[in-house]
Amino acid sequence: MNKNFRQTLFHNNAFLLFVILIVFFGITKGDLFLDSVNIHNFARQISFDIPLALGMTVVLIVGGIDLSVGSVLSMAAALTITLQPMGTYVAVAIALLFGILVGTINGLLVTKGKIVSFIATLGMMTFVKGIMLTYTKQLSYAGQDDSFTFWGDGSIGVIPVPFIIVLFVSFVLWVILTYTKLGRNIYAIGGNLEAGINVDKNKTYAFMISGLLSALAGVLVASRLNASTTQLGLDSNNWAIAASIIGGASMSGGRGKVSGTVFGVAALGMLINGMNLLGVSTYYQIGIRALVLIAAVIVDAISTHKIQEKLVLLSYGKRN
Repeated sequence: MNKNFRQTLFHNNAFLLFVILIVFFGITKGDLFLDSVNIHNFARQISFDIPLALGMTVVLIVGGIDLSVGSVLSMAAALTITLQPMGTYVAVAIALLFGILVGTINGLLVTKGKIVSFIATLGMMTFVKGIMLTYTKQLSYAGQDDSFTFWGDGSIGVIPVPFIIVLFVSFVLWVILTYTKLGRNIYAIGGNLEAGINVDKNKTYAFMISGLLSALAGVLVASRLNASTTQLGLDSNNWAIAASIIGGASMSGGRGKVSGTVFGVAALGMLINGMNLLGVSTYYQIGIRALVLIAAVIVDAISTHKIQEKLVLLSYGKRN
């Protein structure tokens, strides 16, 4: 095996985990796991998680964290459904603008208010959740525009529409992070290379991207269900963090890739899909999901420590 290929493979933990899970579930539940209907449902399901994880990745790259993503998803779904009498796409626009607004406030709390992002977004998570429960009166609502379900529940050929949407969004975000000044600044902030950069503005942009993508996830979920409920987004924060870290992002900032995050979501989605096929109890699945998050953070801590050791040794070598 080519050395460069081995290095690429084993430095992409999400892709490696994805392949391992395909092999494992393909062997244990091949008849159901490899069924075209299951693959189609799997692709549709991860479509609702990818935007959340991508937004989380951008915030992690700048050295922050966004715990409000689940609440934004829930509120965006509620706005999308309840405001349909104004026009479906007007409702979608309002939901997306709401996500941007929350992201902007998060960014300003962190940059101008000098509040640690964990605390700022934890507070925003609770605040938005409270707004959503008040707005919906803790009730579920059904959509009035049946054609709207195409975007979350429709398919073009054999490919789910939401999967096509999130692949396009992923590509756009990859272009932004790879080829634009904003993308370079986001990585520079996370890597503590801030000379000549407006840190506050670019960090706020990162939170705005997260808010927008969280709202997009809410719109897609609302389209899939053609309804909104107060239970949406309950476990989204943990799942987005786990997928991002498995995909190569770091809690300490400076690292993260769109492709890694997409494979991180795919790997975690495949884990849940496989456990469902194996008949694993929902209660056990909750515990396993928690363990996955803990394991991801531990791996990130070890990886970050090794990188720091290498930098120290490199710096020492240059001085001598």
